[in-house]
Amino acid sequence: MSSVNDDKRSVLDHHGVPGSLLADLRVMAATGKLQGLRSVRYDFVTDWLESGLTAEETCRKLSVFNRAVILAVLEAHEEAYPWLSGCTFLEFGSGGRSEQVLGSDQDNGLLLHGAIDGDELEDAANDIVIALDGAGLPLCTGGVMVSNEQWRGGFDDWLERMTGWLSNPHERGPWQSGLILDFEPVYGPEEDAHRLRRHLWEYVRSKPVVIKILVEELTDYRLPLSLFGSFLTEKKGPWAGFLNIKNGVLAHLTNAVRILALKYNMPFTHTCDRVRALIEAGHFSGKHGEALLQAWEWLQGRRLTIGIACHERSVDPHNYLNPAELSASERGELKQCIQAVEKLVRLVQAGSGL
Repeated sequence: MSSVNDDKRSVLDHHGVPGSLLADLRVMAATGKLQGLRSVRYDFVTDWLESGLTAEETCRKLSVFNRAVILAVLEAHEEAYPWLSGCTFLEFGSGGRSEQVLGSDQDNGLLLHGAIDGDELEDAANDIVIALDGAGLPLCTGGVMVSNEQWRGGFDDWLERMTGWLSNPHERGPWQSGLILDFEPVYGPEEDAHRLRRHLWEYVRSKPVVIKILVEELTDYRLPLSLFGSFLTEKKGPWAGFLNIKNGVLAHLTNAVRILALKYNMPFTHTCDRVRALIEAGHFSGKHGEALLQAWEWLQGRRLTIGIACHERSVDPHNYLNPAELSASERGELKQCIQAVEKLVRLVQAGSGL
């Protein structure tokens, strides 16, 4: 096993995943017995929350666990695809930010090193995403996975492709540009991945048009509260009467904070770390910053409890919440979350601090 992966294992141990668990994961991956990990995740998350951990702490620990699963799956595929150990597996989105909840899907890419047979690469990529799906990391409906050719390539390929996506939204898929700016190497050599991220972050800072495009992605934001303080929920379909707390609120907090953090060259990917750094640097008031941290904690906490409830009913996790089922105090908390995020989005859209 490479020293790089040895280093990665020590990092995972340091973040609270026992070495014995990693060993078990490797055996499970090698023997194709990862299906039971959905229940393992549920047990971990339930135990963490019942022990008093915050949503932030729980999401960080769950993200570390999921990375351990990814590492085990990639290592298991090294025997069939020895060249894999020289490549870097990238995790984007909530995984790259260490903000995963139960049901978080795959958002990944492969940074290639050296010449690899195209057919063999295709086979390996498909094998990997199927194995991860079997291990409880669902397939990405937007196609952000190594099985999609546009999510793998050499360093120069990645740099050209991603700067193109950032500068011309018509060149990218349905996902927001911000997804490609939050990524971490999970497996394999890390240097080029960090170098790629530095190039992209500097590209954003040095190109006002890119910042403008990122801000414009916030323009679809609609405050899910009426002028009279009632919640604006889905009007029809299976989620009529429900509010999507991820897409309707949390995603806008994540995206707005990312824009500010990139603009001011803050070396963080986690949304809460970015908010704390922005408070310390004085880019918005401490009171507003604390309201944003409380909003993130409340919303992610709800997503975690929704995921637990879904697992217990054997249904797919979702991000919908019915305000009518909340207590009066909970509805007040949700309104405070929405109002704090709304204020941040409007400040960023207006160019405040930019």
